[in-house]
Amino acid sequence: MEKVFVITNIPTPYRIPLFNELNRQLEEKGIKLKVLFGALGYRRRKWEIDMSECNFEYEVLSSKKIPYHDPEKASFTYSDLHRVIQKENPSVIISNGFSIATTKLWLRSWFQSTPYIIWSEAISRRNESVSLLRRIHRKILSRKAFGFIACGTKAKEYLISLGSDEKKITIGMSTVDTEFFRKEAEKIRSDLKTSVSKRHLLYIGHLTKGKRIDQLFETIKVLSGKRKDFVLELVGDGAESENLKTLAEQLNIEEFVRFEGFRQKADLPKYLSIADCFVFPSEYDVWGLVLVEAMAAGLPCIASIHAGATYDLIQEGVTGFAMDFSEVEKVAEKINWILDNPEKSKEIGRSASGFIAENVSLQKSAKGFLRAIERILEKPT
Repeated sequence: MEKVFVITNIPTPYRIPLFNELNRQLEEKGIKLKVLFGALGYRRRKWEIDMSECNFEYEVLSSKKIPYHDPEKASFTYSDLHRVIQKENPSVIISNGFSIATTKLWLRSWFQSTPYIIWSEAISRRNESVSLLRRIHRKILSRKAFGFIACGTKAKEYLISLGSDEKKITIGMSTVDTEFFRKEAEKIRSDLKTSVSKRHLLYIGHLTKGKRIDQLFETIKVLSGKRKDFVLELVGDGAESENLKTLAEQLNIEEFVRFEGFRQKADLPKYLSIADCFVFPSEYDVWGLVLVEAMAAGLPCIASIHAGATYDLIQEGVTGFAMDFSEVEKVAEKINWILDNPEKSKEIGRSASGFIAENVSLQKSAKGFLRAIERILEKPT
């Protein structure tokens, strides 16, 4: 039986369902999946992970975490990678991005050729300075790759900019268990017995500089001059938490902002179910899984034009709104419109949920992985 390795950093609540679905699709083709993790977790990630939910074979490699100044980043050394490959001799290896693991596969390819696929979320980001050495490194790794899986259109464009053959790139959009968020949010809404007095705006994610919550707070300041019947809930924590609390005081918007702290996956639907609008101001995210969650749950969303997912997911005025959050007056005006037009906003939320179900499901994403694998194994679907 042919075997496929997937190498990634840590198990997460959104990756495990994807790997379960990929495993199911591969089993139907008589192919075995094994996932190699660099670690079970690291300090910044607070998810509670139940590894019994993994329906696929996996192994946690002996690795060391390489520290970064940027708390958003983490790399692992994958110390046992060569040993595991030698022992199990996979037919294809999928490696996460331009990581140390991918570099090891590139080095190994000069002596023993096991086809590897680069699974990339990288995009050209605003205000990001990528060193020439880093770009050369990525080009070198790409040249010997047998294929690529891009998380979205912007990631595909970035791979092409590195010189990757477009014919070798498949799209496997980064996603979550979209049905979980849709069903749970719908259930909670249907069970609500009383109307909510305040209109709810929702942000979910880390509280770090690149997420541009400072711009969101400026927007809230403007919006508070138009109306008083709303509250912004921030679900998450991070290095900027205390600075943002200070900023809320300075802008005199404390009554409109609630810091909810970090919440596990199971807690998110209750926030999504009562929200009237989801805001995603990030200039940092190469994709944006929280946007997928919010759209799946049926929310009208305002998403940053600088996040990778916005390009693929937002159809202007149909599935949401793409905006530059530095234009705080315009964003405040759009939020105000959403709150003033609940029926039209709900229609946009329903369209968003339908779009996600049709185009960004676990099944669709795993199918992208399967196409990349089968192209190498010469077993077309």
